[in-house]
Amino acid sequence: MNKPYDFIPFLKCEVFTEEGTLEGIIPLKIKTLTPIHISFGEHSINDNKYIYKPFVRINDKIAIPGTSMKGMVRSIAEALSYSCLTPSSNFDRKRLPNKSHDKDDNCIICDMFGKMNKKSKIQFNDCYLTKGRIELLGLPSSFGPRPNTQAYLDENGKYKGYKFYRHGILGIQQKGDILYEYVLENAEFEGNVRFERLTEEQLQLLCFSLGLSGEIQPKVGFGKAYYYGSISIESEEEWVKKAKEYKNTQKKDVTRNISKAIEILSFSNAVKSLE
Repeated sequence: MNKPYDFIPFLKCEVFTEEGTLEGIIPLKIKTLTPIHISFGEHSINDNKYIYKPFVRINDKIAIPGTSMKGMVRSIAEALSYSCLTPSSNFDRKRLPNKSHDKDDNCIICDMFGKMNKKSKIQFNDCYLTKGRIELLGLPSSFGPRPNTQAYLDENGKYKGYKFYRHGILGIQQKGDILYEYVLENAEFEGNVRFERLTEEQLQLLCFSLGLSGEIQPKVGFGKAYYYGSISIESEEEWVKKAKEYKNTQKKDVTRNISKAIEILSFSNAVKSLE
């Protein structure tokens, strides 16, 4: 079986000093391409005495939290820009490139999304379910990432880059005995993103990382390794145009990573078989 993920190479880190003046609200319509699940935290028991993990609810409504949206978009934006890297504790720092800046400086991502003692310029609001069905689905047991295995390393023993999960066509999602409450395919959510004091480059990066150009479809929630969690995001034409403009960068290594992101995250390239 092929790996359900691939890597986008690390880019260098650069200090970002430009001051932006752009502000606005980007309306979002999210469609599920495969079932998605975002955990509520505690387990629940239904009328048939099945124990399961419920989908998160906000104000008693099924929703994709703004925090989930922010994490999803930030990870894509980091891979497509000259940003810093703060790895989790299970990574071997000796296998990582030097992607850091002084604590008083900002890279383009720190400036956009915030960091310790710096407020984010982007507010991801919760996206509420407006159409769709919910069902309990059984998944296999899952395991955390093991970044020191050979699959993550290049021929020099260094990490290959940022890890992203591939899409899988509807129907190949793996099944198991652990129950989760999933919003099924063809459901719709609506929400928005507010931004302030962004530069033109930052706004283009935000729109592309949301997938508004239609060239990438992000993945969100639990079960990505089993080909769940695929979504598409649409908005108004002015934001679609901004997303498309990000591809016109003159930075060749950024262009390379954009092409790799499209290869991995375009649903048209979805895996068609588990064999």
